Amino acid sequence: MVVHKDVTFFACLLVLGLMFLLVSATIDHDHDHDHDHDHDHDHDHDHDHDHHDDHDPKPCSRECGDFSYGICPRSEGSPRNPICTTCCAGYKGCHYYSADGKFICEGESDPRKPNEHCPRECDHKIAYSKCPRSEGPTIIKPTGCTSCCTGYKGCYYYSKKGKFVCEGKSDEPKSCSQKCDPKVSYMTCPHTGSTYHTGVCVNCCTAKAGCNLYSHDGSLICIGDPKNH
Repeated sequence: MVVHKDVTFFACLLVLGLMFLLVSATIDHDHDHDHDHDHDHDHDHDHDHDHHDDHDPKPCSRECGDFSYGICPRSEGSPRNPICTTCCAGYKGCHYYSADGKFICEGESDPRKPNEHCPRECDHKIAYSKCPRSEGPTIIKPTGCTSCCTGYKGCYYYSKKGKFVCEGKSDEPKSCSQKCDPKVSYMTCPHTGSTYHTGVCVNCCTAKAGCNLYSHDGSLICIGDPKNH
């Protein structure tokens, strides 16, 4: 069969045209895919940025809270200066001890809603308490220019009507407790050689750097290092 040259020429043009359309469609598809990928990447980046912003701590404003008082459960009392409280009125999270260091109980009262039915008489078995918080005033009144943001974590703030408002959100700066550690029997320090210092009012935080604190059975409790407390 003989094919006319004009037919062959037009057939070649048709094939070339189809190939051109196919290549163009492939390029457009790849371009759209890359664009969608970039869009998704930008969206993910924005999402990650927003997610990151949600976890960034925001600085407290300078506005003052309108509080009447605050309650910060803290360690109180000592064997020589006992506190007046009961297991019922004691704060949850605080442990209460006798003058000889015997554990009596854990407090039962929620600082956010103190139990008004607790007896007001002192439990004379209780001498002091140990709470997670450092030494300082338990009742904060007046609260000054304190807000929920600037108030310390673990401290609870109340309105003028005596209703619980919030717990503080800021970390309290650490400071050494000045309380005597009843577990300490004696202490030795580099500057006094092998001298045993007995009857000293000291703890691991207030002891001078390098001083060794020992218990009643002679075991080492700690080495003084105030910068780590």
